[in-house]
Amino acid sequence: MDRFRTMESFVRVVRAGSFTIAANQLGLSRALVSRHVSELESRLGVRLLNRSTRSLNLTEEGDVYLGFCERLFRDMESNERSIVRTRVEPVGTLTLAAPKSFGAVHISDAVIAFARTQPRLRLSIVLEDVSFRTYDFAEKGIDLALRVSAIRNASVVTRQIGFLDWVVCASADYLAREGKPVTPADLARHSCLVHTNVVANDRIWNFGGPKGRHSVKVKGSFFSNSALVLRKAALAGLGIALMPRYCVAGDLAAGSLVSVLPRYKVPSRPLLAVYPRSAVVPQKVQVFVDFLINWIAARDLNHEAPRMAQGAAVT
Repeated sequence: MDRFRTMESFVRVVRAGSFTIAANQLGLSRALVSRHVSELESRLGVRLLNRSTRSLNLTEEGDVYLGFCERLFRDMESNERSIVRTRVEPVGTLTLAAPKSFGAVHISDAVIAFARTQPRLRLSIVLEDVSFRTYDFAEKGIDLALRVSAIRNASVVTRQIGFLDWVVCASADYLAREGKPVTPADLARHSCLVHTNVVANDRIWNFGGPKGRHSVKVKGSFFSNSALVLRKAALAGLGIALMPRYCVAGDLAAGSLVSVLPRYKVPSRPLLAVYPRSAVVPQKVQVFVDFLINWIAARDLNHEAPRMAQGAAVT
């Protein structure tokens, strides 16, 4: 017999002072409620109630067990209210995984701004490669991940929260030394700085231009999964980089890096929020994604020169 039902019947009988009234409150027969109490006593090996034709009285053991049952029911109700509350207000801890460079340059600012609006929510941001792989949310303890590449997985939900522009650039010193490419095909003879783990084939650079689409396989001379590291390599004159514009906007404006192939446009890449699919999206995830969409829409992250991306402060 269901232990919870027998405990519930016992508490109802004690509070009502009657098997008949307790049965009516529970929507059960009097015989079944009586059986519940008898089964409970049999399992515990003690008498809980002294029964007579006129009254019911708790035994000493019954009084102790009643206190235990009521504490258990109170804890259950409290925990259930806490769980329900997560559907209507953001509570607990929100753990976010974000790409290293974009997370450090921009998403950290968004998370800090969000934290000010949600003082009851604990926030944790993990900066690591999340772009070119399927993310195991349960294993990593992650509620939400940001990516710059699409993911095909029925177990997750993907929401587009913005676009990131990409630009081909190099230092003026490198271009003076090695020459400036005129068409995408010219990149094949240059030393290129390759951003790894972003797309499936990171050595294939794609362009749109006056005569349609162009693809070129570059020869990598320097590789990194961090756009900030590639930026430093480009500034040092090591080669031509295909970079997210947010990372080099200040350098392009200052002239320390020069746009290469300006007549050919590099396709923008979507910035995606990815989280586990479930019947009900946790409120903390929903609220943060909505906040991030609005936060990004209010800024020109592609052309804005973030404080981190200027000078020697970038690491």
